[in-house]
Amino acid sequence: MLIWLRVLGILLRIANVLLSPLFKFVGGSRRKTAFPQIRNEMLEIPAVDLAERIRNKELRSEDVVRAYIDRIREVNPLINAVVEERFEAAIEEAKKSDDMIANMQTIWLIKNYPLLGVPFTVKESCMLKGALYTGGSLPRQGVRASGDGEAVAQLRNAGCIPLLVSNTPEYCLSWESYNHITGRTCNPYDNRRTAGGSSGGEGAIIAAGASLFGVGSDVAGSIRVPAMFNGIFGHKPTADIISIKGHFPMSTDEKFCTFLTVGPMSRYAKDLPTLVHIMAGSKAYKLRLDETVYTKDIKIHYMEDFGFNVGLVPVDEEIKIAMYRAVQYFKDHGLQTERAEFDDIGDCPEMALCSLQSLKDLPNMFDDRENPKEKHNLLVELGKAMIGQSQFTLAGVMFYILYQTKHWFSPEDRQRYVDMKDALRKQMIETLGTDGVLFLPTYPKAAIRHYESFGYITAVIYTMLFNALGFPGTHVPLGLNKRGLPIGIQVVAAPYQDRLSLCIARELEAAFGGWKSPQ
Repeated sequence: MLIWLRVLGILLRIANVLLSPLFKFVGGSRRKTAFPQIRNEMLEIPAVDLAERIRNKELRSEDVVRAYIDRIREVNPLINAVVEERFEAAIEEAKKSDDMIANMQTIWLIKNYPLLGVPFTVKESCMLKGALYTGGSLPRQGVRASGDGEAVAQLRNAGCIPLLVSNTPEYCLSWESYNHITGRTCNPYDNRRTAGGSSGGEGAIIAAGASLFGVGSDVAGSIRVPAMFNGIFGHKPTADIISIKGHFPMSTDEKFCTFLTVGPMSRYAKDLPTLVHIMAGSKAYKLRLDETVYTKDIKIHYMEDFGFNVGLVPVDEEIKIAMYRAVQYFKDHGLQTERAEFDDIGDCPEMALCSLQSLKDLPNMFDDRENPKEKHNLLVELGKAMIGQSQFTLAGVMFYILYQTKHWFSPEDRQRYVDMKDALRKQMIETLGTDGVLFLPTYPKAAIRHYESFGYITAVIYTMLFNALGFPGTHVPLGLNKRGLPIGIQVVAAPYQDRLSLCIARELEAAFGGWKSPQ
């Protein structure tokens, strides 16, 4: 345990309390009274069912795409999740899908285009040919993708139709989706609160019923935290299963693909296995998603937090209760359940941070394409960002300051925590095996107010740890808290056992209702 890291966590939490009045002022003091109700039933059909109905000519892809376009236009002024739309192109692609269905055999369509005619959305940091590809960075304003990222290409090859690219923080370096180009994305359940980050635009547009599923990316919880805040499903796959080719930012460090993963975000759990299988492409066989999984054979391990730690944000009681209800549900149905205990779990902040700081060639938002010789001083940029005079966001600058704390670790300490991380990984693999999952919080609080994430940096340890370990994790919504905000838990499995957490997600969806409309 490093005392300075715990003290830093305490100081940040104190700062949040002191700055709370300011957050309420700049983040909005009035909650919207209502969110537009979903009136078109086509918007509430899971992707796999929608694809089947389109193939069977019960619905036309063009009508579905137009319905989603109408919904996007209706809700985006309230949440500001869209960076750029491609509606005209999507309608034309939908017409082509309908023509193909009219002229091809169903069996051939299922084999070659399993999601033909189904619309989806894409996080702006994942390449979508012709669309903006700025990574929320002002110096990159106007940059467009020259092609599709590999995961996006796999979905398009399966017949899916992209509608837009969605908002993300600068360089994906925040758990709130805000940048100097698009502005901030609001939570559809409460506009005073963030939609999370860095896949916050996806989280908000999906939760609002304006997208069925989307492509997100996750380097320290960036799929699962927005999924939590917006009450949808989000899956971070086993490391290096779904290609990160075409993502911005990127690193040449071979370990970067352990931390950064690309994965699906969806309103419905039943869609996740199909989406993961498609997005994984030639590596899908490693996950054995086609195998039948019997829920009764899965062992449930659980932990409500990482133990007493004054530097960590306490887990809300409502989240703990929701997890206990989920555990009890499976216990009542005959599954084996037990509280998990792991060695040195209290030192997981140090383990995860040292692992992240060990990366070489970390993407640098201060690299100026126009003036490559220009150097930026971190403290100067911090001061400018705090008064709104920097071309960089405060969250982005804060990340690099946090990264520089690596100099506060001695080489011996850093190696010790990396070794502890490796030992924890081995112990977790042995505990979970090929038939176990772990329930734990995704984030210790429901959606926080805009700008509060600065004081809750340590809260992401519940997701970041599993990026460092390379484990798959699925966020599962478990209803709303007393304030009407989504809460849920993370279901983690051992590497390549994604099918287990996806199976449990679907069971929990059936038991607790899954996504709840923000209306």
